Amino acid sequence: MSDLSDEKLILVPYKKGRRFRRFSILLVFSVMASCAGFFMGQWRVELAYAEALQQRAQLLNSIKLYQKTDMELRQKLANFERGQAIDTEARKNVLQTIQSLESQVSQLKGDVTFYKNIMAPSSGDNLLQIRKVEISPSNNERRFGYKFVLAKVSNNNTYISGVVAVNLIGEIHGKKEIFPLRDISEETELGIKFRFRYFQSIEGDLVLPDAFVPEKVQIVAQSKGKKAVRVEDTFDWRVGETGSDVGKKSG
Repeated sequence: MSDLSDEKLILVPYKKGRRFRRFSILLVFSVMASCAGFFMGQWRVELAYAEALQQRAQLLNSIKLYQKTDMELRQKLANFERGQAIDTEARKNVLQTIQSLESQVSQLKGDVTFYKNIMAPSSGDNLLQIRKVEISPSNNERRFGYKFVLAKVSNNNTYISGVVAVNLIGEIHGKKEIFPLRDISEETELGIKFRFRYFQSIEGDLVLPDAFVPEKVQIVAQSKGKKAVRVEDTFDWRVGETGSDVGKKSG
């Protein structure tokens, strides 16, 4: 009995709803903490998103600036290259013009010498001469234009007449061949008639026979009359050259 008498019974007053209030308060604080955490996280996300948008806008502006700079540099490069191309073309045209003028000057000098020899010959010159032999190409690789000048070297103003024959000397497969102008051109006569007081230009077209490789041009001129003379010259086959020194006599 002594043991039971030592135990004390404590009575606590019971208040209805107290536990529920505690639970409710704890629940409210938990919800508030959760909401605060949620809104804090949401705010941080929105802040990070705003910063990302700002950085994106800055990057887009930088890209636009770089693109504009790149376009300007490309335009400057294109202008520079175009300017270089124009300068190169201009220099090329100037060089071509200079070369053309030099060629014309050379030809004019040759013409002046040619006419001087005709109009003021020396007493030791032959009565008839062959000058200015020219061979010119065409669109057809076997077709060529020919031109040569017969000149009278004399102090009188009388006419000289006669015939001139032209032969092409070359090879076909290593075999020597000679073709008269009549066989390779529209000329129907073996000799071309001429008549002039000072000089006469004879020209036309010829077509090379198949496999024929020309080497020489032989020209034989025969005048008529009391002082008839015969002149024969052989010239190298040279295409595209002009001037009084063209068709230089072969040795």
